[in-house]
Amino acid sequence: MKAVFRHLGVILMLCSPVAATAQIRYSDPANRDRAKEMGLSAQRTIKTKEPKWKLKDILESEFGFHQYFKSGNSEAELSIYVYDSPEEASRQLGVQSRGSSVTGPEPLKGIGDEAFYMSHRYFSWIGVRKGRMVVVARGPGPELTITTRFVQYGLEQLATK
Repeated sequence: MKAVFRHLGVILMLCSPVAATAQIRYSDPANRDRAKEMGLSAQRTIKTKEPKWKLKDILESEFGFHQYFKSGNSEAELSIYVYDSPEEASRQLGVQSRGSSVTGPEPLKGIGDEAFYMSHRYFSWIGVRKGRMVVVARGPGPELTITTRFVQYGLEQLATK
């Protein structure tokens, strides 16, 4: 009799729908709109100040606005994120700054509330947090010249908003 109940229980478990839900965290849609607005403004600045850099692609995400540029064989990327709080922005900047397996982040002083950079022979990366906003630029390495210019274009947008 125990075996019958056990088999019946297994059959019911296999036949009944099992719903597994994960907590999905959505940001305030105003954050996405603000990131997009600042990203488009930065795009216009880059078009004016960097005519050799052509827009290759644009992606929007839950928290950010991402743009990819190309000039010859070089590529650059500019991302602007808006989070719900400065603490969340700081945490996310920390996660992004530890995203490389070939080099580690170094603190960058005198820019924003918090900033890091990475420089490797294949790429350079700068991430800056100011309040609840984060600007990230990636460019060719190992020099930070292009990456610094692109992150500054994003930071200019933070200053005007």
